[in-house]
Amino acid sequence: MASIPFYEVKEVIGEEAAQKMMEAFPCTNIYIPNRMPEFPDNETRNQYIKNLFFNSAKSVNEIADRFGLSIDRVRKIINE
Repeated sequence: MASIPFYEVKEVIGEEAAQKMMEAFPCTNIYIPNRMPEFPDNETRNQYIKNLFFNSAKSVNEIADRFGLSIDRVRKIINE
């Protein structure tokens, strides 16, 4: 995982936003994903996974591949 100096972040988001980040998250490492999440939370994602399995006839393997989850985790979600 790459580490970026804060001054580079400041150049991208601006001085004011950078200051707000520093005040809100002092001495914190922040992970920035390479894309926006498809779902706002795991509950929403899990409901979508259940719908794929029960209504769209997608296999556990297909769902696991699509979401980057283990087959065991998908089975647990489906059986919740």
